[in-house]
Amino acid sequence: MAQLKYQDRTVQTREGESVLDACLRQGVSLPFSCRSGVCHVCMQHCTDGSIPPAAQHGLSADLSAQGYFLPCLCVPDGPMSFEPPELYTSVLLHSKEMLTADVCRLLIEPPANLACLPGQFINLRRNGVVRSYSLANVPEEDYFFELHVQRKTGGVLSNWILDELQAGDEVEIQGPHGDCYYRDDMRAQPLLLIGTGTGLGPLLGIARDALRKQHQGEIHLYHGALAYESFYLRDTLRRLQQQHAQFHYHECILNDPAPQPGVQVGDVLQLACGRHPDLQAWQVYLAGAPEMVERGEQLALQCGAEQAAIHTDSFVLRELRAVPRDKKAAASDGSSPEAADGYPQPDPELWDALGRGERLMDVLKVFYGRVHEDARLASFFEGVTKQRSIEKQYLFMRQLITGEKIYFGDRPRNSHHWMVISDDLFDYRGEMMKTCLREHGLSEEMVRRFNAMEEYFRSDIVKDKPFPRVMGEIELPLDGFDELVMDVGSLCDSCEREVPVGEKVLYHVRLGKIYCADCSEQHHHEVPAS
Repeated sequence: MAQLKYQDRTVQTREGESVLDACLRQGVSLPFSCRSGVCHVCMQHCTDGSIPPAAQHGLSADLSAQGYFLPCLCVPDGPMSFEPPELYTSVLLHSKEMLTADVCRLLIEPPANLACLPGQFINLRRNGVVRSYSLANVPEEDYFFELHVQRKTGGVLSNWILDELQAGDEVEIQGPHGDCYYRDDMRAQPLLLIGTGTGLGPLLGIARDALRKQHQGEIHLYHGALAYESFYLRDTLRRLQQQHAQFHYHECILNDPAPQPGVQVGDVLQLACGRHPDLQAWQVYLAGAPEMVERGEQLALQCGAEQAAIHTDSFVLRELRAVPRDKKAAASDGSSPEAADGYPQPDPELWDALGRGERLMDVLKVFYGRVHEDARLASFFEGVTKQRSIEKQYLFMRQLITGEKIYFGDRPRNSHHWMVISDDLFDYRGEMMKTCLREHGLSEEMVRRFNAMEEYFRSDIVKDKPFPRVMGEIELPLDGFDELVMDVGSLCDSCEREVPVGEKVLYHVRLGKIYCADCSEQHHHEVPAS
């Protein structure tokens, strides 16, 4: 057992109990998601005491040296004091240049000892408002960090950047994050880079990085726009094309009866995949509007790309959406990639391949048997039986594949709202599913179709921090504690004594665990304002 000090609170651990579990049990609400060291959401900064080595598993050497640790993995061997992490760094804006009427380029003084890769993103913060912007340069070759920022209607930070931010001003940044970057083992493979808007920025950085590292395969960069003035940095890209025989730059405008020479007319995804219909050996990069990225993943999979070879940088701005994601408009090429209820179109052939449900049930039994035993995935199913997992997923997938209205549970966004899941973990789970499908005799074509169904919901599941569960138009509390008067008897999740009807208890809004009046008073619980 150990005594913990967190800000102005004191917490006592039990034998073998993690810092996170001890804090949650005693009313100290730390952020968390996976509870197994995968997501790093719960990371804290130790100011005094010894950190067990296991508590820093997966952290960079720099973060470990600075005293950061993961409470979910930390079973302390002595007293510890810790505080919330402060990972933002103040840096100077060197220059700001308008590239178009609504796109500017920022050159930022890089912090010392911050290693970034082209295509990764950093978070920029002002007055508590945080937005993510991708790196458009090659840090090993260029001194400044280069960001491309586009004005968004109602965008608090983008409008401040374009209208008020000046050279010499300080900005707060944090990062880098993301795995949408070039890797040395791709040197012999062809690259397909597709972007819209300022999605061009990270793709340009990735292309330059590949060329700098003597990339041997073809590189095709497609930039989609609605107007010619949106094709910014044309001269830079055309010069790159002249200097490197394997680099090809394609401008794609959605609709124009009198196109300019060298500009292709049509949807950028259809044009790119039409020209490169077999992507089995390619690495594919997608950057820009979320709808384009989602649709691009599905098209790339249909063209034979492996899931692990698709890298995405989706510019999601949920708080600016006037229409929920579930009611997305049709794709920019005029097609309708989803059914009227917001789900993908049904696939009767896939349903037949799954034995009209019988084989699907067999697949799910094997799959969830493995998931519930998997070191990376099991923690997300704490308190959920394998049978319940199988039944819910069967109904959900049956509705997706057949269009039958038989699933009445939460959509993926709500059911995964608190889970911080990376693209890598999403891919890991996807590969496990594909293995089960193949073991049950599905052809590669049907495996790809099944995977494309699940890929449709990647943007609702993959995220770097939890978001609130939404019921109707109401956002429910994301975390923390509240009080409740019991209308049925239960057991305290701390001391396990019986809690009778009518007793006021404390409960954790995400976990649903309750703490009796004795435990609440003993640990001086405070109910935060919602």
